[in-house]
Amino acid sequence: MATPVEPTTICAPALTDAGQNDPFDYGSDGDPDGAVVAQAFAELDHLTLLAERAIAARQRAEEAFEKAKAAEKELLERRIPELLEKMRLSKCTTSSGIDVSVKREIRASLPGHDRADARAGAIRWLIEKGHGGVVKNRVQIDLDRGADDRADALVADLRARGFEPQAFKDVHAGTLSALVRELMGEGTVVPRENFSIFDQRVAKLVRK
Repeated sequence: MATPVEPTTICAPALTDAGQNDPFDYGSDGDPDGAVVAQAFAELDHLTLLAERAIAARQRAEEAFEKAKAAEKELLERRIPELLEKMRLSKCTTSSGIDVSVKREIRASLPGHDRADARAGAIRWLIEKGHGGVVKNRVQIDLDRGADDRADALVADLRARGFEPQAFKDVHAGTLSALVRELMGEGTVVPRENFSIFDQRVAKLVRK
């Protein structure tokens, strides 16, 4: 019968700030007692095992969270709204005592800077349609919303003086979402190719 092999502990001395090996510090009473050293290594082993288990538990929890999040999205944004639509209902109280209704959610934002043409087109559309007041103009400093002519003139003036300012326009996502909801509610066609628009029927649940 094979003799059990004791686990081997391999450790390197800690490094000081100067990068030099620093002897283990078990106290100031001279050489450490063998039992103290053994206890320290046993505690280190225990703590590293606890940390390993904590990491694994955290990873499992994150995976479970992502699965639950995906399941929630599937149920609230697709399956329940689709079923209520088939039933020709906008709201209902289930036999389990849950009030369920379907609301239209619209959120909008400007395309990312990696889609410069679409972003510029969105801002141009807002200004041309008379909604330039939601556009923030920045030329190294924040300017008031709606100051498009002033911002353009400032950039031109700075360039004429030999400067190359970084100028860009932006719209707060919350402000843009509210505007797009209002416009779409009025029947205005918002060019989706220029905006990032989330337009979804989402189920809302309330337990009675």
